[in-house]
Amino acid sequence: MASFQSTGDWLPPEIICEDSFAKHASISIWSVSAEGLDADTGMLITVALPIYNGNPYLEKAIGSILAQDVDLELIISDDGSSDGSLDVAEGFADSRIRVLRNDRNGGIFGNLNRCITAARGDPIQVFSQDDVMLPGYLASQAALLAKHPDAGLVYGMPERIDEQGRLLGTYDSDVTPERIEWPLYLWISSHYGCLPASISSIMIPRRTFDTVGLFDPAYPLAGDLEFYNRVAERFPILRNAEVRHAVRTHQLMTSALPTSGARYLREELRLADWYRRHWNEPELKKVRHFRAHIRGRYHLGWIKRMAMRGHITQAARALRDLNHLYPLHWVIGLQLQRLLGWRGLERPSIPPPKTTAVA
Repeated sequence: MASFQSTGDWLPPEIICEDSFAKHASISIWSVSAEGLDADTGMLITVALPIYNGNPYLEKAIGSILAQDVDLELIISDDGSSDGSLDVAEGFADSRIRVLRNDRNGGIFGNLNRCITAARGDPIQVFSQDDVMLPGYLASQAALLAKHPDAGLVYGMPERIDEQGRLLGTYDSDVTPERIEWPLYLWISSHYGCLPASISSIMIPRRTFDTVGLFDPAYPLAGDLEFYNRVAERFPILRNAEVRHAVRTHQLMTSALPTSGARYLREELRLADWYRRHWNEPELKKVRHFRAHIRGRYHLGWIKRMAMRGHITQAARALRDLNHLYPLHWVIGLQLQRLLGWRGLERPSIPPPKTTAVA
């Protein structure tokens, strides 16, 4: 197995090149006062809500946050919405809300960083404009962080809903343990990608940002995974098995846009360098082969649809990127095996760490 050693003060090259992000990563971002903390518990939870053209679902998201039974502040940062989202946010007459306006669009992770740097509370719950908090969500997240004070973040398990709020499913089959140490995190992330289902699932203590920095806007789609990787190198990750928030799936979400597949593929290609640092060559080949079985087939599917719509040049460029990440003869071979009825790889060929049981 790989040598599971933390990389200490390592920051990826992309962060060092991003002046605005590197500035935040190298200093403590907590220059605000703690005024407003509850006198009895000493805890004020900040909810960071970056918004951009989220009007169809924003009011429900904000309402569900304000209904939580904890002391909280809600930081809403608008990234230049043109659909009335800012009016919705400012329409709530609640002293717990602070609304910020950005002069220019910074993308979801740049906008999220604005919320974080404005926060007074500790810990910080990230949330999305499309989603809904169920009763007790913030209290449940904070309780698990209190149980494991050395953890870098906690992620909750959501239910999935559609545009009308109808239940699509849950993650009941996930038996990942409550506490995820570095060896297990590396194994899961290498084979399957993100552990949290959504940014709405994560609550983060202040000291995590002080240690690893903010989200990297250079990854407009995969900024969450890039951030989790940095956190896991330094801290344990927690999984909250209680289902107390709902993540909405709809056609206007960023990941569903026609251009998102190609953009994410390019970011996934950059993130591959992080995994190369933690596996030796024989192990990395096995990891990539398993990823080709899951991610490779996914990418090949949308590339085929892109070509069928007549976007031949873009599809050819995406195929080139895919071949760099997962050799095409692997991906196509696995696809043919699946079409012929052979189930192929059901388990990674590198076993998980023996000290922790996973599904």
